[in-house]
Amino acid sequence: MEAMQRDMKEWVENWKRVGPILEQIKAEELRAHDYHKELAGLLPMCDLACAQTVPSKTSGLVEQQRLFMKMREQEGVKNP
Repeated sequence: MEAMQRDMKEWVENWKRVGPILEQIKAEELRAHDYHKELAGLLPMCDLACAQTVPSKTSGLVEQQRLFMKMREQEGVKNP
């Protein structure tokens, strides 16, 4: 039991020491990342999705209300 407590204390101390170093590395990696390059790769996919999508003529609220009513019926809740 004493060895396990010692190991756990050592583990916690290691994380106290290493945690801030890892956070700094992560922050540096996030700052150095080339987000523009990734966005440029995503744009053609977005264009393709938009080109293949049929625009909706409604907002979808009627369908949403229909689904809510169906859920209420399934749960046995009576309409007010």
